Amino acid sequence: MSEHLNIPQAIADEMVAYCLEGRPNEACGVLANEGAALVKVFRMRNASASPLRYSLDPREQLAVYRKLDDEGWDLAGVFHSHTRTEAYPSPTDVRLASEDVPYLIVSLASAAPDIRAFRIRKESWGAEEGEIEELDVTLGD
Repeated sequence: MSEHLNIPQAIADEMVAYCLEGRPNEACGVLANEGAALVKVFRMRNASASPLRYSLDPREQLAVYRKLDDEGWDLAGVFHSHTRTEAYPSPTDVRLASEDVPYLIVSLASAAPDIRAFRIRKESWGAEEGEIEELDVTLGD
């Protein structure tokens, strides 16, 4: 049975709005949860400033992780946009995956943005390849 991720509409709307604002480059950030509920979108700068890839700025990432600790929240996922392709992890996304959390991709390839989520499992976080498992996603409160 596949893992399920419920994304409150307000969180989904904020992610999509941020991804649209980031064009032509990919946008990125992280999500926080409290218990099973997603509670916060952390909009982060794409340090790669690229329409084809993203990277989180390490200093900004550290500041967000400290905020998670301060608030008693957990890292719920990492998100980024695909500006021209479907919401599916690219080989680069798999290679760069380094957290045991859902990876959410917001595709801006069509008029209606598409949000999908995946687990990327690797033998080690330094591995180039991994197994991609899609999660069931529902939007709404």
